[in-house]
Amino acid sequence: MGLMWLIVGIITGLSIWILFTLNKSFTINWIGWTGLIAGIFFILFAIAWSVSSVLEGVPRSGSMGAIMFGGIGLITLVLTWRFKIQAFKKNQNIDKEIGSEKIIEDTNDGTTSRRKFLGLPALGALNLKYVIGSVVGLGAVATSAIAVKKAKGKILDDVPNTIQDNYKRMDQRGVIQAFAHSTKLQEENKNWVDAWETAAKKRGKDFKVKGSYEKFVYGNPRDEVGYRQLDYALARGGWETSIKSISVTVAPNQGFQYWDQSEVNKNKYIFNSKTEAAEAIKSAAKLYGSDKTGITVHDVRWDYDPLYDPIDEKVVSWDDFPFKPKTVIVCLIEMDYLALSTAPAVVTDGTSGQGYSDMVVVASHLAAFIRHLGYNAVASGNDLGMSVAYAVAAGLGEVSRAGWLISPDLGPKVRICKVYTDFEFVEYDKPRDYSITNFCIHCKRCADACPSEAITFEDEPTFGPTFENSDDPDYNWSSHSGVLKWHSDSKKCYEFWTENGGSCSSCIAACPYNKPDFWHHDLIDTSNVVLPGQAHYIMKEMDKVFGYGNVNDPIKVGKFWKSGS
Repeated sequence: MGLMWLIVGIITGLSIWILFTLNKSFTINWIGWTGLIAGIFFILFAIAWSVSSVLEGVPRSGSMGAIMFGGIGLITLVLTWRFKIQAFKKNQNIDKEIGSEKIIEDTNDGTTSRRKFLGLPALGALNLKYVIGSVVGLGAVATSAIAVKKAKGKILDDVPNTIQDNYKRMDQRGVIQAFAHSTKLQEENKNWVDAWETAAKKRGKDFKVKGSYEKFVYGNPRDEVGYRQLDYALARGGWETSIKSISVTVAPNQGFQYWDQSEVNKNKYIFNSKTEAAEAIKSAAKLYGSDKTGITVHDVRWDYDPLYDPIDEKVVSWDDFPFKPKTVIVCLIEMDYLALSTAPAVVTDGTSGQGYSDMVVVASHLAAFIRHLGYNAVASGNDLGMSVAYAVAAGLGEVSRAGWLISPDLGPKVRICKVYTDFEFVEYDKPRDYSITNFCIHCKRCADACPSEAITFEDEPTFGPTFENSDDPDYNWSSHSGVLKWHSDSKKCYEFWTENGGSCSSCIAACPYNKPDFWHHDLIDTSNVVLPGQAHYIMKEMDKVFGYGNVNDPIKVGKFWKSGS
């Protein structure tokens, strides 16, 4: 990347020299200067875009960038030269010496005084200043646009999703992973099992709830790119720390999510200010592996009630929790872009599993940090509360059409872990509006890419699900009504996991916010925020044209396995 910006800098310097030379030979008005500067800017932009795209491994985007932006630049320069510069060459037939200055008169024009003024070397320097200032200004505009994308968003008093008055907390027994793992829950709710399997049969699926959990966790290696022993070995390696720490991450008071507080330091550390406390917590989280951290007030709306432990197969009450939580610290773990791009191949399970393993480290280490400061703390993965809701409350992003979090910085390629604590002398983050939901309204790429058709195509969010069988309580026990959002049919999603022999991630891979960390993606994401809604549809289509978000591509599996070098 450094070499690319060096090349752009050299070409920029050369462009300024060319402009200075043109200024000595031609009379250029403000329209001409605008055309020249705009044309050069688009060409420089095309070069930077193309090189960045090649570096990130998407040459198609580089070619399209060169054609589109470079073409605009060349056309602008040609038209400017033809109509605003070529015919206005300065005439040097009559020279007069006035003092130490040489003034060139234009004998073809009666406005001598104006031509004399244009011939002065001082104005050449002045025009050069304008040129340099304009180029720098355009660069500043681009840089500012990137900064906007990295900015804070609009601060809100509550989460951006409207909550109905009759909203009820989510029963953890309705979480798909908990239900699929617990034989006891399946036996106690046979009507749920029958309704699910009947609906799956109508969809042409040979699906059985019993034994399904093992199918997607352990899979079945086969002679197919993305599903070979090599690919499954990658997945198992990624999951190693997570599985050894806790077999099911939705289980409270198990593994690294234990509730025991016997190691809490009896001496409480006192911070000088709430800001200092927040900075210390986020610094520790970053050290332990968090890519982005937010701190929010504990909110019972986002907690499961009742809790359910699918390992010991029992309902767990909040009355047994060791302390009254005051604060929830939310950490985002970024997943690997290249591995996700192979979706739905099992290679994606490698980065998903690694994300969960990193969650173990980050959450358990951060909880230990809080306890050794003298305060109660419990690490949490997918148990205790809804991670996406807490992440939104902590200002880390917004809920997407598919239901997962989109962070303005990291996109959808994140895993989320939490720490519940009674420490409350801290500066809390606020939920923010990043205009992501507005983009999701017009995009729908995740729904297009979903192999199980689990993601809704509804234009607007709703307070309850509208998918097939959503009016049947024996089928629709896993949805969470009362929140204005898009409601996916998670059972369809889970069915594909078992069929696929591993989790999917096609929706994440297809999302236009799922990009590697390059400046031109930051710029486009920023434009998505400021452009009107209908433009988002165009941006979505351009994302396809430029070669991003395609799934079911075995070539990407090969690219991943060569990425180490």
